Amino acid sequence: MKERWKNNWIVSLLLFLLSAICLLTVVLRSNQSSLSKPLPQTFTGEYSRDGEVWYPLDDNADLNALDGDLFLRGHFSYDIFDGERLYYYQNHIGVTIYLNGELLSIDTISEYEEEGLVLEPSMCGSRWNYIMSPGITTEDEVEFCLHNPHSHGNSSAYRDFLNTLYGSPNTSYILESYLKPYSSPLQIAGIVLVIVALMLLGAALASGFLRVPMGGSLRKYGLLTLFMGGFVILDTVGISFVSELVVFNTYARQLCMMLAVYCMGLCVCGTLTGKPRKTAKTAMLLSALLDGILIVLSFTGVTVIYDTGIYWVASQVVLCPLLLVCAAVEWHHREKNSRTILLSHMFLLSAVLLDIAGVGRSIYSHGTCTKIVFALLFALYAAGTVKHVVIDHQASIRAKQLEKELEDSRVATMLSQIQPHFIYNTLGTVEQLCKEQPEAAANLVHNFSLYLRGNFSELDHTAPILLSKEVEHVRHYVDIEHIRFPDMEVKFELGSDDFLLPALSVQPLVENAIKHGLMGLESGGTVTVSSYETDMDYRISVVDDGVGFDTTILLDDREHVGIRNIRGRIEAMCGGTLTVESAPGKGTKAVITIPKERSEHP
Repeated sequence: MKERWKNNWIVSLLLFLLSAICLLTVVLRSNQSSLSKPLPQTFTGEYSRDGEVWYPLDDNADLNALDGDLFLRGHFSYDIFDGERLYYYQNHIGVTIYLNGELLSIDTISEYEEEGLVLEPSMCGSRWNYIMSPGITTEDEVEFCLHNPHSHGNSSAYRDFLNTLYGSPNTSYILESYLKPYSSPLQIAGIVLVIVALMLLGAALASGFLRVPMGGSLRKYGLLTLFMGGFVILDTVGISFVSELVVFNTYARQLCMMLAVYCMGLCVCGTLTGKPRKTAKTAMLLSALLDGILIVLSFTGVTVIYDTGIYWVASQVVLCPLLLVCAAVEWHHREKNSRTILLSHMFLLSAVLLDIAGVGRSIYSHGTCTKIVFALLFALYAAGTVKHVVIDHQASIRAKQLEKELEDSRVATMLSQIQPHFIYNTLGTVEQLCKEQPEAAANLVHNFSLYLRGNFSELDHTAPILLSKEVEHVRHYVDIEHIRFPDMEVKFELGSDDFLLPALSVQPLVENAIKHGLMGLESGGTVTVSSYETDMDYRISVVDDGVGFDTTILLDDREHVGIRNIRGRIEAMCGGTLTVESAPGKGTKAVITIPKERSEHP
């Protein structure tokens, strides 16, 4: 049995080897191997600018497409048989071809030039074009007339034309396959970027509905990734084989480039503070205005979008260095552990300037430096995201424990505010007012019910609330205490109240200020509740001019637990801090600080 199995295995192996040898032999003997890639043509001869004075066509030839029309005459290195195609890369130029003095081909751009007509948007673009050969030998004289309808942007177009002359059978598949190694990796990378961008934008949209912070940053980085992905897809040498819509390819590529750089500037603004932020925002507003004007001029037909490039480039030569200076100024004010994103933006802005200078540009890629830097940063941040996902997964267990502790903290905070003596005093005041001032008693009962409702409803709040909502609760408490202590004063100076913080964060601080600060005075006293914002955070302060205390001496257990619970909830829910400053005879100041990225109201 084993011997039979061994024989079958040997027979099978020999059959596979025989099949492979047969296939290899047939392929090598066939003509198909010679068609695996297009045949590069070398054009040798002369060139002229005016058709009269001719110069040798060599590596030192001046073929700058910005210097006017170019005339070429010479011979091909290989025969192009009848019915085959002569391919060439046409980068926003017109091409007229003569064979032995007779017109062989003229494109629309050249026709419009001869007739003095204005170039239409449908003619503006870069593409692979071809002519059908009537049978061109190495002895035939071929003449080219190359015309550049633009005054900037494609200085290498004539040399690109000469370097991309290919003979091919009557099919585009071979040239398309030949260009795939230059196009497919970039197109795949662009598709990945677009997919990631859509995920980021989806997360930004969801964060808006769920009132989760960071939605603004997700939108900006999502749009930057989307437009960079679109630019990477469209800026490939073989895009005309994927989409034959030359106008769409050209306009979409240019718009993606403009919008990607604009979103890059928005992302930079988001990391700046103070004067650099204001300066950058003003510059971005002017840049958006110019971009809008150029886009309107393009789609209204006043000009083709390619001709607006020189103005856009000029604006970026001013804008990018300005943003770099703003980022450099911000760099000196940042702590070392918060400079990473700022450094990333500086690299991107520098890459844009290098691309404007033409570093790494070829027919295979434009914006090479920006693509490379963006790809590296994308990979680094993607790896960092994966790392954080792993860390967050490990921390999820701890988060569940903290959630239980936070719930206990919220209950403890609520209970700590409803102290028996406060209830007894309030009800006693209501009893007295019922006899002497029934209307005041009714108002007091109303405020007391609202106060109790606010405390008990905190048990249902698992997310932060607006400061304006918290201040309402504080006012109810103050109105109650005003009945008992009419000579005290509570001021509200709210510079900003449209941000989030944990419920029952401010009211206990005001209560402590009244109970431990003002009640120690013989009469009067003032508590000031104020809020304001800085470039990085929101702040709420509760200041009293009461008796103060020595902060080195611990409060009694209940009061100490109350302050500790407030501080713990602020840190856990908003990433903020609570600081208390006091001294005997000098009053007390409590300050809540909440970072903007954790507390802004969506």
